Amino acid sequence: MFIRKFYHRPILFLLLIGFFLNSSILWADSNNKTKITEFEFGQKSKMKVGFRPNHILIQLKPHTGEGILQFGRRVMKDWRKNYKKIIQYNHGQNLKVHKFVTFPFSKLNGPIQGIALRALFPNDTAEEHGWIHRVSYPGESMSLIAGVFAKNDISATQLIRYNKLKRKGNILNIGDTITIPWKWLREELELRPFSVRAPLKMGKDRTGKRFAYYQLKKGEAVYSSVIIRFTGRILSNEVNRLSKQLLKLNQIADPEKIPSNKKLRIPLEWLSEEYLIDKTIKRIAKTKRPPKKRSSNNNKSIHVILDAGHGGVDPGATYGSYKNGDKIFEDEVVYDIMLRMKSRLESQGVVVHQTVKDPNQRKPVKHLNKKKDSDEILMVTPPYRLSSPNVGVNLRVYLANHLYENLVYRKKIPKENIVLMSIHADALHKSIRGAMVYYPDPRLRMKVFRLRKKVYRKRKEYRRNIHFSKNENFVVAAASKAFGNTIIDTFRQAGVLTHHLSPLRSYHYRNGRKTLPAILRYSKIPISVLVEVANLNNAQDRQQLLKERTRQRIANQLAQSIKNHFRKKTNKKSLQVASR
Repeated sequence: MFIRKFYHRPILFLLLIGFFLNSSILWADSNNKTKITEFEFGQKSKMKVGFRPNHILIQLKPHTGEGILQFGRRVMKDWRKNYKKIIQYNHGQNLKVHKFVTFPFSKLNGPIQGIALRALFPNDTAEEHGWIHRVSYPGESMSLIAGVFAKNDISATQLIRYNKLKRKGNILNIGDTITIPWKWLREELELRPFSVRAPLKMGKDRTGKRFAYYQLKKGEAVYSSVIIRFTGRILSNEVNRLSKQLLKLNQIADPEKIPSNKKLRIPLEWLSEEYLIDKTIKRIAKTKRPPKKRSSNNNKSIHVILDAGHGGVDPGATYGSYKNGDKIFEDEVVYDIMLRMKSRLESQGVVVHQTVKDPNQRKPVKHLNKKKDSDEILMVTPPYRLSSPNVGVNLRVYLANHLYENLVYRKKIPKENIVLMSIHADALHKSIRGAMVYYPDPRLRMKVFRLRKKVYRKRKEYRRNIHFSKNENFVVAAASKAFGNTIIDTFRQAGVLTHHLSPLRSYHYRNGRKTLPAILRYSKIPISVLVEVANLNNAQDRQQLLKERTRQRIANQLAQSIKNHFRKKTNKKSLQVASR
């Protein structure tokens, strides 16, 4: 009856049949709501990518003057056999410069597939063990991941076993990481970097494998001049581990007897991102309507959430000895600096919210406690005695986000007037000195923070889910990085020692993988930084922090950096008004 009824309306019937036939290749409709993002790469080539459950969608635009032969040669696999299919993919129509053509992923050549994968999964990274894929979409499966990233003889089962996935990899959650070892990754995707920055040079060994090369200068040591400088590793065990591997790779038996001008091979997977030159994929932003003007808010007060790291049963980094008189506990150092900083900020009219409290220390002290003190509490409701490091870290996340939302939504404080600063002291390789600042890397941020244990649910600050959008992650990263630069500049102008190579970082390496402290990974506060005031494993840094004047100077400059940050914002607004 359904078909017979439509025979009386042949045009409508054909349109309806056409709709059903083409619905499988529609990119975005009311049911699937596929999000499509447009990118530019190479010589102003353009691409659109999107994801549906277990399916990658790709559209490419021909260059001016390109026919199907030239277009196919540029983007297709086995283009001599397949280029004529472009007409089929384009619904039987001729190419038009302003129109995209939908391609099956499997028909594209390796480099184009690689560019599409990097555009679709911008949080993926090249690391020491292999390509790290971060699950970004609902509906991703191990069969899809193995099919697009791994060589033909590598199955999803092998990847599941290698990554030790629970439930045989049948359930993947947003934020899960899957490692594809370099030996299993498809080389034709060209996901490895192709060039390096000076003073490194790109070269090949006898087998044709590509390496970065560095020529040692007189007096340079492997661990400080190569590993720390070029790989971004700063933890002692990481530096020592890679140093041993580097010596073995370059057939060096004695690190003390390396000849001057020795050329060292460095695996590309070890290099930090600042020394890599990669193919640029530029996201094309869609024009949006200007936001509606909000009513003016006269509340100009600045609010700083001050978090002194560790405490309770977890003293943090502990170095020195009672015999040498330089025994030091990280939690004691940073708590004292936090109190000094709080006093200075409040004298300047800044509202301070501290996360940790020591009932036995209300004011800064001249001499730090050289015995383990475990009575600190976290200022949640009800308060939590810091008896578990993991619970303490997670409750800090809830507390910081609760304070932020209370200020924004109840007290109507502008978001840009709120700062989160977590204060720590490093435990790095003993050759490293000075302060460092971390800001949130958007690639390492999770989509949701979710915990269910009773210890969290019984707190007022608890929320069932804390969500983070991609746009929010990039906004936090940009604002926090700018503030981090201000901290480093303020320190250097005042003579406070900072790390001489890379004092501002968005991640650090642990067990060969990039990672980020939880307080930054899960913070919704637009300006969120973690400050490592010094390296406690360095004898000179340790001796300096034991001095009251050093701790006071650090606290003063951290407070000054907040003042400098908001002064820059005020000046910027004044310039914008003057230019109108």
